[in-house]
Amino acid sequence: MRLFLVRHGQTEANLRGVFCGLTDLDLTPHGVAQAGQVTEWLAEVDFTHAVSSQLRRARHTADILLAGQDIDLSIDGQWNEMNFGEWEMRHHHDLQREDPEAWAAWVADWQQASPTGGESFPEFSARIEQAVESLKSVKNNDNNQLLVAHQGVLSLMLARLLAMPAAAMWHFHFEQGAYSVLEIHDGFVTLRAFNSQAVWQPATRG
Repeated sequence: MRLFLVRHGQTEANLRGVFCGLTDLDLTPHGVAQAGQVTEWLAEVDFTHAVSSQLRRARHTADILLAGQDIDLSIDGQWNEMNFGEWEMRHHHDLQREDPEAWAAWVADWQQASPTGGESFPEFSARIEQAVESLKSVKNNDNNQLLVAHQGVLSLMLARLLAMPAAAMWHFHFEQGAYSVLEIHDGFVTLRAFNSQAVWQPATRG
């Protein structure tokens, strides 16, 4: 299986640098343009399956990518971004002042702490781990599959697919307006492209 990973296009939260998990934002005009550019780079890819998170920014990005393809988009909340609870749409500078104890706990041990009223990292990680195991169990095929999701989801998923610890997710920053490609065979994962901004040409990929 060849799995194409795309982070949703730009939102207002990205521009403001605030936490945004389950807050259901639209793409900015630039975010729409980013998705359109990725569509051009993947124009020769025939997807057999496509899935996105439930959130509008991911679904809209996926709809743009699939325009003209005869395929239905599957919506799966398992791929939703982490729920930041009361931290949603707030900047970390404000949290240091307004929620100092919870913020200090997060900074000290983010893998065990949780945003106030939100999803703990262990809960988020367990959710993504289930999705990772389902991907690794896919039988060998040459199908092209598309996943449109979020920075936290994609970075943690990639770290775990590559048999790396959860903390390794910080090594993988998924750019908006780009795509990445994994090949999965018998549970073995190969990273073929990361944050590519070029036309995908499968004939040149080993």
